[in-house]
Amino acid sequence: MIKQVSLLAFAALSLGRLGIAGPCSIGTLASYVSLGHGGCTIGNNTLSDFKVFTTGTAFATELAAGVVNLTPSGGNYLPTLAFSVSQTATDGNLIETFFSYDIFGAGYIGTAAALSGSSETLPDGAVTGIENYCEGGSFGSDGVDGCPDANGALVTADGFQNTDSAAFSKIPFINVTDDFTIDGPASGGTFTNSFSAVPEPISISLTGVGLILAGLWGGATRRRRPITKQN
Repeated sequence: MIKQVSLLAFAALSLGRLGIAGPCSIGTLASYVSLGHGGCTIGNNTLSDFKVFTTGTAFATELAAGVVNLTPSGGNYLPTLAFSVSQTATDGNLIETFFSYDIFGAGYIGTAAALSGSSETLPDGAVTGIENYCEGGSFGSDGVDGCPDANGALVTADGFQNTDSAAFSKIPFINVTDDFTIDGPASGGTFTNSFSAVPEPISISLTGVGLILAGLWGGATRRRRPITKQN
């Protein structure tokens, strides 16, 4: 009986942890910041601790978090988050959104960045998106330095390199800092971060817990079944 209670408690705790955050939905960067440490989920992946940096590229005007739109997609093994802005920078002006977040859950083996929907007038205009990633740890207070583990950056520039990707050994956690800039004359676009993941042993463990619970419930039901007398 004690063993059964312990298993039930373990299962409740595991399921409770999985249910802390709700599914990610379309919103603004400001709404994602307001989620705090609890964050939201894309499949089995939790995205949390969104933070906006007020100091980025020199002389850039920081976009308000309320005008940066976020769209989640994908699932357990390809969680994706797209960041879109529609603002236009005039000649000689630079606007930027510079923020970070964490993604945790599955075992990540790679990440990719893509830039689309932007336009610029050459030779002065440019739109760029940079995804800095820290594998298994976190950047320091500036969002780009101080990662205690392996780190790298994916670089995109509209019209020159619109996609970039990297592969690494399986890790359960990534700290990401995105830097999206519009250098006029140019106008916004969409910068997408996606993560390649593989199943973690926890999925197998939870499946096992489910089977154990089903067996315990069935056994308990059988033991409680009333015995009818035969005449």
